[in-house]
Amino acid sequence: MHSKIPKTDQELVSDTLLNKHAFSAIVKKYEDPMRRYIKRLGCKDENEEDDILQEIFIKVFINLNDYDPNLQFSSWIYRIAHNETISFFRKKNIRPSVLTLSAEDTDVFFSQLADDKDFVELANQRDDKRVILELLSVLDQKYREILILRFLEEKSYTEISDILKIPEGTVGTLVNRGKKKLKEILEKKGIKQL
Repeated sequence: MHSKIPKTDQELVSDTLLNKHAFSAIVKKYEDPMRRYIKRLGCKDENEEDDILQEIFIKVFINLNDYDPNLQFSSWIYRIAHNETISFFRKKNIRPSVLTLSAEDTDVFFSQLADDKDFVELANQRDDKRVILELLSVLDQKYREILILRFLEEKSYTEISDILKIPEGTVGTLVNRGKKKLKEILEKKGIKQL
């Protein structure tokens, strides 16, 4: 008995362009990751998450003909999600909520951050995880977004470049500056590297 091989994003897009009812497969695949990303960007109200999610999928559906198959579909949909979420905050004239992460998200963030030698010791200290996540919430939005994409969404510099429409070199610079800002805030709080 063969297990069915999941379709690639490109196949899902092609199917949808031929038959609009196939769009449900894209929604099914990306609904949970998009909702998680919206939460990570700071939306805490479930009804507002639903509204943003709906706007994301409307934009994806309407603009699917403009999708460039030479780019990763996931980067394209993340860019739409990012823009819709930030636009929502601007329209409502609100700041994103303080970042709260599930235990799984916390572990992902710190295992990713632990690969960075500057944070290896901190990543092993459970109490400091909570502090770092609180501090991540108060970072400038540009650093917060970059660190979320890099260490929580586990996106490559190329993908982040596509999502945020900034050069890869700028992504690297912002990741490094974001980590540096995080370290500076930690040190002000008296949490030092070992």
